[in-house]
Amino acid sequence: MRQFDHNGLLLAEYQGKLFEKSSELNCSTGIYIRRFLHSDLLKKLDTNNPASLSLDIIEGNNSILEQFKDSDYGKVKYSKSALFWMGYMYRYISYTREQSTKFVMKLFNYKQMNDVYYSFHTQDPEWCVKNLLEINNLTESVFDNNIRLKQIIKDKGNY
Repeated sequence: MRQFDHNGLLLAEYQGKLFEKSSELNCSTGIYIRRFLHSDLLKKLDTNNPASLSLDIIEGNNSILEQFKDSDYGKVKYSKSALFWMGYMYRYISYTREQSTKFVMKLFNYKQMNDVYYSFHTQDPEWCVKNLLEINNLTESVFDNNIRLKQIIKDKGNY
């Protein structure tokens, strides 16, 4: 597990602000998140190196719009504060557990994150991770690439 240092904080706040600003776009939250998950911007974010990004929120969301075009598809938009918290938490988990955002979002989908927002957003991020794992009947070992690889090998080989 990586320490949540200054770089992690910069990236988490940046991603939180990206998500928050997405409420001003024409598309729904679900569409934005789907586009974000397939964007070139996410590939850069998943390097967890703030030096490789401009960290400009408008520029970040514009890069997603340029890649996928604007759309008014979907109507449901989450609150700005919930979006900020979700973006922040996804980057926090990705950074500290050294996992891709796509993997983290498969574990904790955006609808679940919105559902727990009101009771979780004032808590310490580690408390949130622990409780998200518990809610989903998972343990911290889900983030261990070696354990997952061993399980795949065991399942394929029936050892």
